[in-house]
Amino acid sequence: MKSNFEEKTYESYFNNELDRKSQVYFPPGQVLEGSLGFDSSSFSKNRKLWRRLGHPYWFHPDFEGAPLREVADEMEHFLGREISNLPNMKANILFQYKRPEFITSKKGKEWKHWNKPYFRYDIYKEQQIILNQIHDKFNSKVLVVYASPCTKDVNELIHLRKDIIKHSNFAKAVDLNGHHKNTYVKSGTYSIACSDPSRVESLNITEAIETLGSLNYEERTDNSEFIINFGRNIESIINKYQYLSESFADLNEEAHKVKDYKLFYNFLMMSNFRKVTGTQWIAKL
Repeated sequence: MKSNFEEKTYESYFNNELDRKSQVYFPPGQVLEGSLGFDSSSFSKNRKLWRRLGHPYWFHPDFEGAPLREVADEMEHFLGREISNLPNMKANILFQYKRPEFITSKKGKEWKHWNKPYFRYDIYKEQQIILNQIHDKFNSKVLVVYASPCTKDVNELIHLRKDIIKHSNFAKAVDLNGHHKNTYVKSGTYSIACSDPSRVESLNITEAIETLGSLNYEERTDNSEFIINFGRNIESIINKYQYLSESFADLNEEAHKVKDYKLFYNFLMMSNFRKVTGTQWIAKL
């Protein structure tokens, strides 16, 4: 039985609670969209479109457009100013959100491990390879985690929205290597990854974040450098991986035009990383 809510809904509630509890900062998606104040942009001379928008024209549209470099210049200034006002970033977390199935039949392949109804989500090989490469690249400096709710019903999800972390299952991505599914029955306990069954101990996400934030990092001058360096490393990992590199390059085609604006460019690039992999990057302050 598939959960009757969208993965994006769970992700939104999870991020909102994490923001309240842990003073987190969302560089790639939410911050960029919030700073720009719009969800998408385009340049069009289509008369029908402009007529629908209430600005018909005969020869030239009323709005001639602004060069991308002018937008980038403004955003580089704005983002730099906002980031400089934040405390130093201390921890990196990558969350891969999963919407589970709820298995109620004894015919479920993993039923024998639980002997009662359980939750299950897929571990996609290509996605797992990327997460594992990121783990290997950053080692103890980045926490790469699968997060999945312990509910199948949208009404319950909404009811739990202010306490969703407590009602989620967490597993380190590195612990799921070689498996194609992960199963669990409730939060705060172990899960069983399959097909070759392997017990995966529960991860206390709050403690893990605090531990990661207390580690000593190499000296860095400011938050801008922190974001730029992290973005560059992620970009290098994706570009080496043939399965995703072409799609990633297509999404970054416009971003490369403003590559000289290092901060703005890395925000765009990490936003595209999220689109390609479905992975949310969070930096804890």
